[in-house]
Amino acid sequence: MKKELILSKALDLFATKGYFGTSMEDIAQAVGIKKASLYSHYAGKENIFSAVFDSILEDYGRFINTLTTLDHPENSLEKLCKIFSGYIKNCRNNMKMVFWDRYYYYPPEYLKDYIQQKTYEVEMDLIDKIQKIIEAGIRENEIKSIPASDIALAFYNMMIGFAMGIKFYDERGIDKDISRCSAVFIEGIKHNSDEP
Repeated sequence: MKKELILSKALDLFATKGYFGTSMEDIAQAVGIKKASLYSHYAGKENIFSAVFDSILEDYGRFINTLTTLDHPENSLEKLCKIFSGYIKNCRNNMKMVFWDRYYYYPPEYLKDYIQQKTYEVEMDLIDKIQKIIEAGIRENEIKSIPASDIALAFYNMMIGFAMGIKFYDERGIDKDISRCSAVFIEGIKHNSDEP
């Protein structure tokens, strides 16, 4: 439990004060232990930061698997709408996503390559999962027969762009704009019955 509390408090501090603005003393105070006790759990700030990032990756992986594993009888277009909405709403007031965004763009130098590589891997995994849903939609004549990889990439980038701006939304406008955005995208890829 102590390690979980350390990571939780460190996450908040790193996300709000930055890597260089957060000290071991800050983390120890936030947890309610002495700085020396903190060293019995982690060798230093770098280790805590790495553990926070790895924990976020694990949580994100579980979230993406749950989000993209839709065992309901929805068609592919409905699945894409649910993924879009679920992903965006997960980014709303999510300190883990604040942390990840901050350190993807401004990483500590010693972790830059690692953060960028891991981010690329999870990005490719999500795009692959989206592409499989799109391929199923093409096979079922729900989605136009255009390259599924192109549709998946466009969908992913639209979703990420919306997610990056979510912090500027008030609660009332989110659902309406999510619905409008996904509806326009879906209309553009939907296979019409009069098409070959």
